Amino acid sequence: MTSQKTQKEKAEKQAGGDPGDGAEARPDSAPSEPDAAGAPVARPKRGLIRRPSKNDEAVTIKVREIFDIVDAREARAASERLAAERATAQPSWTGQDFVWWNTAAVLTAARAGRRPNPVSPIIDPVRSSFGSGECMLASCDAELLMWRRGDATYNPSRGFFLAGGPVGLALTAAFFGGQAVVNKRRRRAAAADAVEKWRHLANARVTVSTHGIYIGTGEGIMPVGYHEVQEVASTGPGEIIMAASNAKGTARWKLRGQWAELILILWSVLYMPEHPQVVGRTWLPQGWLDHAAANGYPVDTSTWPCFTPNPDAPSLP
Repeated sequence: MTSQKTQKEKAEKQAGGDPGDGAEARPDSAPSEPDAAGAPVARPKRGLIRRPSKNDEAVTIKVREIFDIVDAREARAASERLAAERATAQPSWTGQDFVWWNTAAVLTAARAGRRPNPVSPIIDPVRSSFGSGECMLASCDAELLMWRRGDATYNPSRGFFLAGGPVGLALTAAFFGGQAVVNKRRRRAAAADAVEKWRHLANARVTVSTHGIYIGTGEGIMPVGYHEVQEVASTGPGEIIMAASNAKGTARWKLRGQWAELILILWSVLYMPEHPQVVGRTWLPQGWLDHAAANGYPVDTSTWPCFTPNPDAPSLP
């Protein structure tokens, strides 16, 4: 029993020492100090400060690397989502956009005094008719329309036949009943044809040059020089109205074709630089210039005509 007690006291001395024997106090204990009344007050215990081991530092670095990788992946995913949303919201670049973009380049070159380059991948082998320096720029399929009435007319049928007997009477009734239906259809067709509107005239092949256009149909090719044209106006994408006159007479027609706006641009540069649709840029869809720039096809509009109000314009009475 005495031996066990001796060993226990020795272990306590090795662990922290005995304050009565002059040993230092343990780090987690603090000596008492007297307060104002003389009563001892214990200081707060100080915690042990443990230096991190090398393994802990390695684990911390590894965790940081993992978080960096996760953050990078999340940022990449967010960027891809944003790009996909922009691509979905932004209209795609189409073949018609290429047509307008090349037409805009022709306007820029012509306004700068340069001869434009051909813009169509296929140009029909049409012989020039308007002198030296003419350059064929584009060819396309087209439709010609004229403002006119239709060709159908109402002529009531006068034919009839009579046959004797019950069978003959039945045939006569059936005949006149059928003729009434036919006449009704003809009256409707004549009423519709009596209305003036743009009506199909012919399918054609149009070639656009720097000096005019060439309209090819099954009957031949008709050249129309820009100097013969009095009017060109856009009525929609790929659609213009033209009016021209020469020694043989006058004509006005609507032309639908891929390069319709190119005709408007070339004629306006030569004979009407102040054309309202060119100055106002309404021959292009609204916002198309921004659309082209967003798709990587910016347009140089520095030479394009701009609206300049006349400060000295006379006032109307």
